[in-house]
Amino acid sequence: MQHILNTEKKFFAIRRPLVVFMALTVFVILATWSPGLWAAQERSPRKAAPAQSTGAAAAPSKSLLINDANINSALKRADDMMKKGEVDGPLKILTGVYNYSKDVLLTVKFFQGHYEKIVNDPTTSQSEKEEIYIKLKRMNQLLPKYNTIREVTTYNVGYLYAKKGDTEKARKFLTEVLELTPFSTKKDSISMKAKTLLLDIYGLEGEF
Repeated sequence: MQHILNTEKKFFAIRRPLVVFMALTVFVILATWSPGLWAAQERSPRKAAPAQSTGAAAAPSKSLLINDANINSALKRADDMMKKGEVDGPLKILTGVYNYSKDVLLTVKFFQGHYEKIVNDPTTSQSEKEEIYIKLKRMNQLLPKYNTIREVTTYNVGYLYAKKGDTEKARKFLTEVLELTPFSTKKDSISMKAKTLLLDIYGLEGEF
């Protein structure tokens, strides 16, 4: 019995340092491993918050959509830019004005012709005629406004293309000016200005 007790004492005497050693080893491993774990968690990528578009980061704004409400301000802005010697900026604006005014005139003239036929038709009721007369009056106000805008804008677009050195596009718009504007021999008339530019492009300056 005493022998057994002595043996157990020796066993526990050996086991205790071993347990302490193992405990210390585990502690050291955890101490060195845990900071790495926390660091890894801190380094883990977070989902980026959705970017909020600001004036600077937002996608480039599209070119101004020309309409009846802003066409005069667009023309003034283009004119101011041309006075400063700019080309590309006013050309972009005036091309939009040109396309818009051309489409407006085409639409107005199309319906104007059909409305005039309707009011002259004896089968058309008086109430319908009165409604159409109001529409025709509005069209008659739009036509001179947009005819003038188109004439001046067509010339300016041709002038700007000539300034850029794009003679092919310049000729296209300047010859269209001759079809749109009433002929005049005054030097400051649009038709004479267009002629001067065209003759320069043709290499016929001063010929006629």
